[in-house]
Formats: sequence, structure tokens, C-alpha cells
Amino acid sequence: LSYSLSDCRVSLIIAMAMLFFLQFSGITAVMMFTTDICAKAGMTNAELCTVSVMVARIVFGGASCAVVETMGRRRLLQSSSFVMGVCHVALSYYYSLMGGAWEAPPWVALAALSLYVTAFASGMGPVPWIIVGEIFPVEVAGVASAMATSVGWVSSFVVCVGFRHLQATVGIGGAFLFFSMPCFACTLFVTAL
Repeated sequence: LSYSLSDCRVSLIIAMAMLFFLQFSGITAVMMFTTDICAKAGMTNAELCTVSVMVARIVFGGASCAVVETMGRRRLLQSSSFVMGVCHVALSYYYSLMGGAWEAPPWVALAALSLYVTAFASGMGPVPWIIVGEIFPVEVAGVASAMATSVGWVSSFVVCVGFRHLQATVGIGGAFLFFSMPCFACTLFVTAL
């Protein structure tokens, strides 16, 4: 039995969508600008904040390796993308109230950032790459994986270049709210599969 790309259209759409959602979840912007985000949240030591967020990513990234087979890819993607979306909403709320009467303490931003990175490392980080590696037949795996990966890296580029502009246009709270939408869309997409 021989396969062509046209035989794998659905698999290609799924792989491309997973890598699009991975990047538009805002992870690249969060990782690149964690120190700035922590400083704007009023953290006295933004570098220590950044280190704690990175430690959470490493610890939970390793832990996800142990549970991906038992929990299943779908459940990990659903739960991690949903939690990431909620964290974005919480960060948007936090930044929208900065300087107001209902301003939250800085640990709220650190907790949301840490939970966001933990959720990413537990599902949205590794699972899309696992799916790309498993979803295609051998005959088209090289070309199809390259196409899906290209979507992922182009999406990463757009997020990196656009984050500062997005932040300048809608504020950091608005940027977090924007990134919540692809997270929730991913949850719905994975549920529909």
C-alpha cells in the first residue's frame, strides 16, 4: 500500500493545527519576555521570577514524559490548553487592574505564569511534536512533517515579531487575552477530533 500527501490531508491539517496552536498559545512570547512580564508585575527581583518559571518548565516537562502514555495525548492537550487559556485570562485580568483600587499582589502574576508554563510543559509543549512524529505513514512522513513544522516555525516568527506590537496596541493585558483565544480554540479542536 502506497500513500501520497493527498491521502493524508486530514493528518496534515491536524499536525499543522497542533503546531499553530502550540505557537499561538503565546509560549514563545512568554518565554522571551518573562523577565519583562515579571518586572511589569512589580516583582522586586524579576530575574529570580524568571528562574522559578523556567524551573517549573523543566520539572513538569520531565514529568509529562512519564504520564503521556497513561493519560493519553487528547486528555493532556485538552487540559493543558484549557489551563493555559485560563492563565492568560488571569494575567489579562491582573494587568488590566494594575494601578487600580482592586490591584492584585505580584504573586498572582507569578502563580499564573508558573501554572501556565507548567500546563504548557505537561501537554502543549511535547504532545504536538509527538503527534507530528506519529500521525503520518512512512511514505510521506518526511515531507508532511516538514510542512507541519514550517507552519509551527512561521507561527513562532509571527508571535515573536508581533508580540511587542500587540502589546503596544492593546496593552499587556490585551495581549494575554488575545493569546487565551488560541488556547481555548485548541481545547475545542482537540475535543472535536
